[in-house]
Amino acid sequence: MRVRGGEAVVRTLERLGVEVIFGIPGVHTLEIYDALFSSSIRHVLARHEQGAGFMADGYARVSGKPGVAIVITGPGVTNIATAVGEAYADSSPVVVIASNVEQPWQGKMLGHLHDCKDQLGIMRALTAWAERARTVQEVPELLREAFARALGGRPRPTHLEVPLDVLHGSGEVELDSLRPPMPARPEPDSAAIDLAVAAIEQSERIVFYCGGGAVASEAERELVELAERLGAAVVTSLQGKGAVPEDHPRCLGNLWEPGNAVDRLLREADLVLIFGSKLGAQDTGNGRMPLPERRIRIDIDPQEILRQYSPTLPIVADARATARALLAAVQSRGIYRAGWPVEELRARKQEALTQAWGASHAGWLQAIRAALPRDGILVNDMTMMAYVGNRHYPVYRPRTYLFPTGYGTLGFALPAAIGAKIARPDAPVVALVGDGGYQFTMQELATAVQFRVGIPIVIFNDACYTAVKDEQARSYGGRFIAVDLVNPSFLQLAEAYGVPGVRVTTPEHLSEEIVAALGRDVPTIIDVPIEFPLG
Repeated sequence: MRVRGGEAVVRTLERLGVEVIFGIPGVHTLEIYDALFSSSIRHVLARHEQGAGFMADGYARVSGKPGVAIVITGPGVTNIATAVGEAYADSSPVVVIASNVEQPWQGKMLGHLHDCKDQLGIMRALTAWAERARTVQEVPELLREAFARALGGRPRPTHLEVPLDVLHGSGEVELDSLRPPMPARPEPDSAAIDLAVAAIEQSERIVFYCGGGAVASEAERELVELAERLGAAVVTSLQGKGAVPEDHPRCLGNLWEPGNAVDRLLREADLVLIFGSKLGAQDTGNGRMPLPERRIRIDIDPQEILRQYSPTLPIVADARATARALLAAVQSRGIYRAGWPVEELRARKQEALTQAWGASHAGWLQAIRAALPRDGILVNDMTMMAYVGNRHYPVYRPRTYLFPTGYGTLGFALPAAIGAKIARPDAPVVALVGDGGYQFTMQELATAVQFRVGIPIVIFNDACYTAVKDEQARSYGGRFIAVDLVNPSFLQLAEAYGVPGVRVTTPEHLSEEIVAALGRDVPTIIDVPIEFPLG
């Protein structure tokens, strides 16, 4: 098939099974957009490239499939860079396709439109893989490689640059043999399973620590059965919320804090199995989490497995595949452990919840939880009420709790919720955001309106950057600077876009308005005035 470069991009994406693309057109990408005109692929028009990146990220986190974004040369790439950095930090498979100036002029800064000194270098610093298509013939295989790298082992963002001379050029391409790459699910080594079972046999009080890798592999059933058989207590990282249902009697959730009831439990454990977690500094208090000396680490990323909390037994494999192999091994050998009594775990969990940071505001999160079914999706921003939710909002299913953990950027929630809802139109999706973070990407309300994305947007509004102001109060003698905000009327903003807007002042009212909003096919702004500080 002889095609132009832009058509090669679109026809390849079709062959790779792409159904949705997020982006904003520019004169440098019109060859791609002209090919999209006759394509089955749906295009969702963002209002800023950062929003397009967050939408692709939300789509990827919920679906497990690569989220695809298309941006222009130069400012399009630098605008989406923040979203790509977040996807990298949180192991999300986002694929970014960008144009660039013609190859002879790249890096020379001769005044061509959107000139950038080293565009590919920018993306290589933020992705697991980034390449340039130098001919039309290279486009299909390089795009497939971008998808394979995004899904290969630990999910991560990737990037393909297609310069203008390639987009406007033509060449023969082979598409019939292209097949979508499948996510890599490496099986554990049988000898490692034998060693792990031997360690289990020598242990009485076992803890599972589940991270984002356990969620990504959807190991819920195997982990539950294994925990029940071994009498294990299950603790999760922030990214691991939902790996095991948080109402399961053996699940303590994301409740560890220094000195609390979960901390004491970890000190009493004699073996920990770590499923798909990098044991990051934020989750472990810079290494203060007291994990037992005997540690079995299961991780799909061989570079991560030895980085923190050195394991006594490393297993480089998929979390679900390993949990399945361990379950089969202990079943075949008739191994049971009484482990932690569930009554004790319930008591420790309740104690930790009562003492956890933000308990005085937990009612707001309980109201959101009451409005959502078990598979409802909560998409969080970097905001104080979301931090409360990290402890107090129970998650029951994998891929239903999204949080910008690693990079920690504001403005994630609204566009990521749009992407999540487009990925799962059958699932209720709620965006939780602060008034400051909302204004980072609030223009994406227009995208939700245009494409009739029915999500409640819950804005906790105290007219300041609360976390920063709280730190200034605690550590800088209350010398407040650059933290107080002059906000628009969010209800008038809703009215300007022709969508519902409501102000609520109680958790009960919030729950009612979320339920009402979930019945609409347009977004709803829910403005929730709160007082600083949270306490």
